[in-house]
Formats: sequence, structure tokens, C-alpha cells
Amino acid sequence: MLTAEAERLQFACTGQLLDFIVQDKFKVKYLRVVLSGREHWVKLSKQARKTLDSALVPGCWLEIVGRKKICKKTGQSQLKADFVQRIPAPSAPETPACVPQARSVKAETPKTKILVCKKSDCAKQGGEAVCGAIARYLRDYGLEDSVEVKMTGCLKQCKKGPNLVVMPDKTHYTKIAPREIPALLDKHCRERQETPTATRTLVGAYQS
Repeated sequence: MLTAEAERLQFACTGQLLDFIVQDKFKVKYLRVVLSGREHWVKLSKQARKTLDSALVPGCWLEIVGRKKICKKTGQSQLKADFVQRIPAPSAPETPACVPQARSVKAETPKTKILVCKKSDCAKQGGEAVCGAIARYLRDYGLEDSVEVKMTGCLKQCKKGPNLVVMPDKTHYTKIAPREIPALLDKHCRERQETPTATRTLVGAYQS
């Protein structure tokens, strides 16, 4: 069990569902998932439980955004999901004899997805204006079909709103302003390059 003396971090990841952990009168409290080759129990927040897709089955692949608590004394970690969504299974790795050319790799690049917190606190701090700036950018550059914008439940950073997460880069932005959207989307949508899979939390660089 984690103590109060714990570090809290944002995380975003993809993994395969193994099973559901049901407690308290048939409520799904945890998901057993494989993340980066290791099994984890991911606790569901109330918001995540309410919006959990009833069609999920063991073996499917998930995109999960939430919070990670790490005990500073023991190093023990606990994952809690605020957003869970089913995604297509990744392609099977190619054999050495069938190494894809650069053009094929580019064609299989995952679709960019922007998760925007829709809770009232974020909306009051400019969330609607940020959504408007994103929509204008995608329309102006003809990216409406290649970039998906999804409104989500609370991303647990409302005091630092507006909040958004860019997938599959797994980059979390807080206190983002509408005027910063063009540069942000230039980076993730028009000039996308290979990036590390680890989650990056960018706060100070985008504070006004």
C-alpha cells in the first residue's frame, strides 16, 4: 500500500487487456493490462468507470491516460486511469527478410489524436477557445481527416487548465493558450518526427 509520501505523475500509454477485476457489487475497479511487456493492475477513476466501453474484451488493445503514484520510500507505483479507449491492435513485427522501406513505414504512422479536457474548470480557463483554435488550424491546413480531436473527462490538472494530451506522442500540455496552438500542432501534426515513447509533461514552457 502506498503511503501519503508519494510522487504523483501523469502517464499515457497503450497496452493489451488481460482481464477485469470486479469488486463491490459487480463494479469493475481494475483492469489487468500488459504495459511494456509487464502486467499491471490499473485502477479506474469514477469518470473512467462511467465511460468504460462495455464492448471491451480480454485481448483487445487500449489507450490509457491517467495518474501514476510512486512511493518515494519503496519505489512502489500505482496507476489510476482517467481515460480508457479501445484502439486497433499493433501490426505484427516484420521478419528480417521483409524489412519495410521508408515509404511503407511512413504510411503506417499512427493517426494523431488530441485529447482535450471538457470539464467546466478547464472550459472557464479558456478550454473552448483552445478547441476553436485547434479546429481552425486543422481546417486551414486540411488536416481534419488525419487528426482526431476527442473531448475527454477530467485529466486531473484542472488548476493548470486548459489541458490537452497529444497521442501517440503522449505529451501532456497544461495552461495552454489559443495563440500557442499553431506552433504546438506544427510540431505534432506537420513536422512529426520519431519521439521517445515515455510520457513527457510540459508545463513551464507553455505558461503565460
